[in-house]
Amino acid sequence: MFKNREITYTVIFMILVTAVSSAVCAHVPSFGPYVVLADGFLYLAGFLAFSSYRYGRLRKLSEFLRKAQSQMLPLEVPDQMEGELGVLKSEFYKLITKCHSQAELLSKDRQFLSDTISDISHQLKTPMTSMNVMIDLLKDETLPAGKRLEFTHALRTQLSRMEWLLSAMLTMSRLDAGSIVLKKEEVNVSEMLSRASEHLLIPMELRDQTLILPENSPAVYQGDLHWSSEAVSNILKNCMEHTPYGKTITIETAENSVYTVITVKDEGGGISDKDKPHVFERFYKGANASPDSVGIGLALAKQLITAQNGTVEIESVYGKYTVFIIKFYHFNM
Repeated sequence: MFKNREITYTVIFMILVTAVSSAVCAHVPSFGPYVVLADGFLYLAGFLAFSSYRYGRLRKLSEFLRKAQSQMLPLEVPDQMEGELGVLKSEFYKLITKCHSQAELLSKDRQFLSDTISDISHQLKTPMTSMNVMIDLLKDETLPAGKRLEFTHALRTQLSRMEWLLSAMLTMSRLDAGSIVLKKEEVNVSEMLSRASEHLLIPMELRDQTLILPENSPAVYQGDLHWSSEAVSNILKNCMEHTPYGKTITIETAENSVYTVITVKDEGGGISDKDKPHVFERFYKGANASPDSVGIGLALAKQLITAQNGTVEIESVYGKYTVFIIKFYHFNM
């Protein structure tokens, strides 16, 4: 109770008045009635002053809550005065600040969801338009068998592209939301690279490309085998698409006390200085991007690697080669 300054001052005032009144009455008994009357007025004045001060603080607290309710930010920092009203205002301030922070995060989440849906819609619009045109052409009974087969193959390709796009976007959204729990276990680099490249061996063979993998690499790191394979596979796919027929893609590994490093080098046309800062951005397509590219594979790869305490960088000489440098650190960054 005595932590309230106004109560403390009021009690001290009343004690002083009582003490002075008692002293006066002791020395001049005939002044007793007048002293009692004066005490009454002083006590009343003290009570009114106490009430006025306390209701003033209540009005300030009410105004503070009104501003908070109407979202008039920034709110004033609560005063440091002691007492239950000061404590109450401080607790209200903490609660309101937390609520506003959560509201801002919710607003950002809504904006992110809106942007994601817009991005997916934009990316699906072109293939769906193309598919509708081909379906209309396939309705023509006079269409030659060769063209019919060509359009059917094109439809299958577009469907595969849309399926991959939706899968990649879903994975990125789940990573953003924290709904994907990545394992933290010992991953053998050779096994991971084998998984990452196995579904690309036939497309590379059709392009007469050579993939050189490290043999029986002892390198290991702490991460998630499945999602690491997904990330490296996206990087390999990018290298394959930008490497001319008959060229080579080389993967090397090394390990030290700080990190395990994986380098993926292609013999493609390289990346221009203009495109380098943006290659890991979502939906970014550089000058040398293939027509079927949607610009999401490298962004997903970086997000998966970063989530496993790793980094990915590029070194490139335009017109000669590109090297992706992946590092998985042995300690938390």
